[in-house]
Amino acid sequence: MIKKIRDKLFGISKLGYLISEEGKRNRELSSYNMRELKAIEFLKDYFPEGFLFETGFSLSFQTIQHIINDLTIYKPKVVLEFGSGLSTQILSNYINKHQLSCKLISIDDDQEWQDNLKQACKGVDFHTFTLKDDHPYSYGGKGKWFDIPNNHAINTVEFDLIIVDAPKGGLCRQSRIGFIPFVKDKLSNSPIVYLDDTHRQEEQEIGHFLVETIPAFVGKINGFNYTRYSFGDKLHTAPS
Repeated sequence: MIKKIRDKLFGISKLGYLISEEGKRNRELSSYNMRELKAIEFLKDYFPEGFLFETGFSLSFQTIQHIINDLTIYKPKVVLEFGSGLSTQILSNYINKHQLSCKLISIDDDQEWQDNLKQACKGVDFHTFTLKDDHPYSYGGKGKWFDIPNNHAINTVEFDLIIVDAPKGGLCRQSRIGFIPFVKDKLSNSPIVYLDDTHRQEEQEIGHFLVETIPAFVGKINGFNYTRYSFGDKLHTAPS
């Protein structure tokens, strides 16, 4: 009884919990950093020449490594990327260096940014689309999403692998949810989807909606801050 009163008065139980949680976070961060270093070592031959433009919006290196593992094992013919950047440069370099029969299509809303990337990304199909208010593909039809014309050639393409890292989070409610109705009828027989930033609640909700909308996505791998969805896998491609 005295021990319980003491713990309540001085918050010892709560303190122990906080210490335990802090230790858990430190272990997770240490594991994340170790995996990033391993991924950087793996990817360094495919870095762009000169300055490596990496930002807080970039995919993690281990996410890019996981995608490259899929390029190697599953050999997708068409990769669709929402959000151009560091991943575009590394993936295009890998595709070109190994002469893969793979087309990389990259969508963004920033024309100037894509113009800069074009100089370093040989063979990538870049498309700039403005973000339209009250887009029917947005959450509840009240948010923003890419204003892709109905008659645009991209609507006739079948996608094997999709990377979702745009629009920016916080732009509107579930800002990336529009990719689901867009790709729903444009998927190959064995598609793979990478959804970035799934440590955030809204991206987790988008992931749930993806599976509800397309129940064939039975395969799910949770990485560090990203999730990979598939129709099922014959081989495991997640980095160790």
